[in-house]
Amino acid sequence: MTASPAAAPDAPTHRDPARHAASPAQLGWLDGELRAWHAEGLVDDTVAAAIRARYVEVRKVTLSRIVLTLGACFVGLGLIWLVASNLEAMAPLTRFVLMVVIWLGLVGVAEVLATRREREGDVASPVVGAVRLLAAGAFGAVVFQAAQSLQVPAYEPLLVGVWGLGAVLWAYAVRGVAPLVLGVGLLAFWFVWQVGDVADDAFSVSTALGAVGLASVGVGVANAVLGRREMAPPWREIGALIVLVGLFVAALPYAWGEPGTSWALWVGLAAAVVVAALAALRGDRLDRLEVGLAALALAMTVGLALWRFDTESLQPDDLGAGAWVRAFLAVAAYLVVASGYAVLGGMRDTGRLTWLATAALVVFVTTQAFAVFAPILSGATLFLVVGVVLLGTGVLADRGRRRLVREAKEAR
Repeated sequence: MTASPAAAPDAPTHRDPARHAASPAQLGWLDGELRAWHAEGLVDDTVAAAIRARYVEVRKVTLSRIVLTLGACFVGLGLIWLVASNLEAMAPLTRFVLMVVIWLGLVGVAEVLATRREREGDVASPVVGAVRLLAAGAFGAVVFQAAQSLQVPAYEPLLVGVWGLGAVLWAYAVRGVAPLVLGVGLLAFWFVWQVGDVADDAFSVSTALGAVGLASVGVGVANAVLGRREMAPPWREIGALIVLVGLFVAALPYAWGEPGTSWALWVGLAAAVVVAALAALRGDRLDRLEVGLAALALAMTVGLALWRFDTESLQPDDLGAGAWVRAFLAVAAYLVVASGYAVLGGMRDTGRLTWLATAALVVFVTTQAFAVFAPILSGATLFLVVGVVLLGTGVLADRGRRRLVREAKEAR
């Protein structure tokens, strides 16, 4: 077998579109496969070297990436704090121009670094992501300074929404993941704040969280379907986090306020359902499973938020049978959703989603153990029950997998 390599192994380090990032584990697998292919005579030394040269080792989490990201967050928050302190020594127009100059300067530096990275063939420079994140934070300072100059109150959800929308648009313009993470988080915070500003009650807040989580998952699936796969994980993973937080809030035995009405909640809920439906129609089987899991979590969130205790006291003698049933169903619902996300993380081969679901389940079970089940079950007992359920589910899933493999072999 002969092939023309896309790039010789000793090719210069100029911009090469054939170079791809790969984790150490992926490269270890590739090296093993190349040795096997070479032993079987499928590839020669030249072709094997050319294939290996297409991939560059990249670690997703490094000390430099963590330090740079934290530094960008602190500097961005410092800029916004600088605006909030009002800079009385400067005129409003001077303050606004200063913020704009800082923002545009950071944008220029980020894109110069990105151009140099592409020219030199560096596929994963954490400096570019950090500077882009810093520039997205500086845009927030510009928004708040403009509002201050126009005498707009600083505590307005609209300002956060404008900041988040600007960060998302710029992220898509430059295909930057770091500003996209910030933008998605800000848009989610804006929607929940907008709903809670009108109807500050447990039902509205938890339902808003579930709706924005469902919409985020749907947008993530849409990105993958439309070919922007590198932009899909932030939407999907932040959506999963918000979905789990919304269900957590709804499942708590404590509630506040009377269910109110907010046009933003109903509009957002309808938009989330439409986005999720379109994503499920266009996506593959795994995409539909992800959207369906978020939709199931939203339905459970609404149900638990509407199912309230008849008493404000959580003493065992004051709790009726309905309160205990609700508590057990809340744990079961959270167990289903969190386990679903853990399995989904394994199917998508992303450890972040699996660890997120695991951490959320541990925090939720611990909270429920102290809040509700302490009078009848110790925290250890509750963890044992949940652990046994998870182990049983895992065993059944593994048996199903082995059965499918066996049937496939018999069919062949």
